[in-house]
Amino acid sequence: MWLRDPNSTPPSAPKTSSRRIFWLGTLLIAFNAFFGTYAYIVTQCLTWTQTSLLRGPVVLLFPLVLLNLLILKVARRFALTQSELLLLYSMLCLGTCAGGYGFVQILINNITSPFQFATESNGWKSKLWPHIPEWLAPRDPTVLSGFYRGYSSLYAPHILKGWAIPILAWSLFIFAIFWTSLCIVSLFRRAWVEEERLTFPLVPLPLQMTEAGGATPFWKNRWMWTGFVVAGLAESVNYLAFLYPSFPSLPIKPIGVNMIDAYLTVFPWNQAGMLRLAFYPFVIGIAYLLPLDVAFSCWSVYLMVKAANIGVAMMGFADAGGAGSAANRAPYIREQGVGAFFGIALFAIWTARRTLAKAWQEMRRPGLSDANELMSSRMAIVGGGLGILVLLGFLIAMGLQVEVAGVFLATYLCFSLALARIVSEAGVGWAFAPSWSTTAFTTDVFGAHNLNARNVTLLQGYTSWSTDMRDNPMPQQAMSLKLGQTSSMTARQFLWPLVWATAFGILCAFWAHLHIYYTYGAASAKVRPALANGASAPFRQAANLLSLPTKQDTAGMTAAVVGLLITAALGYLRQRFTGWPIHPLGYAIATTQSMDYMWFPFFLAWLMKSLVIRYGGAKMYRRTLPLFLGLILGDYVVPALWGVYGMLTGTQQYMAFPH
Repeated sequence: MWLRDPNSTPPSAPKTSSRRIFWLGTLLIAFNAFFGTYAYIVTQCLTWTQTSLLRGPVVLLFPLVLLNLLILKVARRFALTQSELLLLYSMLCLGTCAGGYGFVQILINNITSPFQFATESNGWKSKLWPHIPEWLAPRDPTVLSGFYRGYSSLYAPHILKGWAIPILAWSLFIFAIFWTSLCIVSLFRRAWVEEERLTFPLVPLPLQMTEAGGATPFWKNRWMWTGFVVAGLAESVNYLAFLYPSFPSLPIKPIGVNMIDAYLTVFPWNQAGMLRLAFYPFVIGIAYLLPLDVAFSCWSVYLMVKAANIGVAMMGFADAGGAGSAANRAPYIREQGVGAFFGIALFAIWTARRTLAKAWQEMRRPGLSDANELMSSRMAIVGGGLGILVLLGFLIAMGLQVEVAGVFLATYLCFSLALARIVSEAGVGWAFAPSWSTTAFTTDVFGAHNLNARNVTLLQGYTSWSTDMRDNPMPQQAMSLKLGQTSSMTARQFLWPLVWATAFGILCAFWAHLHIYYTYGAASAKVRPALANGASAPFRQAANLLSLPTKQDTAGMTAAVVGLLITAALGYLRQRFTGWPIHPLGYAIATTQSMDYMWFPFFLAWLMKSLVIRYGGAKMYRRTLPLFLGLILGDYVVPALWGVYGMLTGTQQYMAFPH
């Protein structure tokens, strides 16, 4: 239930209204799209997206709250309430996701690659072009030339015309993903928030920042400002070292001396894989908010994975006969990750089965029991079903076979649900989906040799946006519904602003990327090279599979089933034995790339929290909590200020995260 009644607001409090937030949010989403894109692509100083606690919305919330504090003193009736600030924050989160990895940021570079990078030697024009519908991407050289070279304008009539249909088609598809996710999260909200009472460890920071519109002890807490200054100074040292190489730096990121794997050169230790140290302040802050068993599971299972890599090497195992699009290597960690994510998704559905059954009954016999939800049960079920049909229709219209589109979409939604559960309970800082991506998994389920050329081309080339799910909207939507608990607005007042933020955020994201690329050039030295360089990789993979098609990956599927069974066993043991140390979420996270850079910050936070609780108890933990919230805030705000400096001076800056 959303805890406060709309009529319970004290008479002296500022008036709560979603209308002014709608318009303010609209302006900020447009600014957010351009600034975040420019800072990441041109100035190359900020990851505005990607992290589970999105940097962009937190950074924008910071000056808004400080400004609101001033308004509270001089013109209280115009000040924003906490409810309005939280709604604004939630709108910014969805708008930010739309322009992030997995969506526009990857897609805009990806869809034009087979036409821009086709050569006589790779034969893409004959191999790939015939299988790509014209409405999926512009292919006119006069449209693509300015996009890749720059020194052009998006607003020329022929360029706008060339992009119009692809942008509208992909915008509809992305919106359908966000809408379907919102419907699914709405069905799970009651189970996660009220019945299971998941911890939602990323929620406390925006809640603390916006309490009473900002008139909260949080902003006067010395512990918080100590954490803020420590994180800000540590990052500023590295910004200065980047600008002035003679200035000393701090080894915060997992590069240089922090690369443990660079020193493991002797067999079998060199088989451990990536093993590095990092000291990200914001990750330490997030991990400190987690339950001890979850934090312990994340870093300890990750080290177990490294030990398993070394163990199978010592036993003489190499490639274990996998036939998939990427060779399977014992101990099949990426395949276990897929099974773990399926297990987390199935567990979420099982634990919420009564809530889902009740929603089904409410859909058939509408009553008052769902009046406090974001949307009615009927809208969630029917709307979610229609969203799935739109997604399937798009994939089939694109050229995928029905069964291929069905497996792909079901896998993507399961991964999304698992990510939402993981972020809602374990926070993580950087939540990856399994390395065996939705696209690769779907290909290996059928075997490329059983798919025709159109399916291989489109599945590899035009679903590659699903490979990176760090900006998946479902975790952000789940946190938005949790934030709504403290709102004096009704639940339904949150719905349409969130829907609008999604639609407008998608369009702003396309505009920002296209405007910047036509100005600077997607393939020029003036922008971040990784985006354009990686955009053609899916089509190289498609061409390779057309030449050398792979078979069904039975070994990988078996390993995925093992991963699912391990997840189920860990869940059972945790429920059966009090104090069981390994959480199934830790296993799922450790089998992805999430812990590669973050296992050591998780270890540090777990160690500090264990010592605080053991020797100081819950009272000391509550007292130190603002210190770690300050670490997060300082590690977000101060690098953003350096990013503003880079934009104003036109200079590339140090990037605080990830590498």
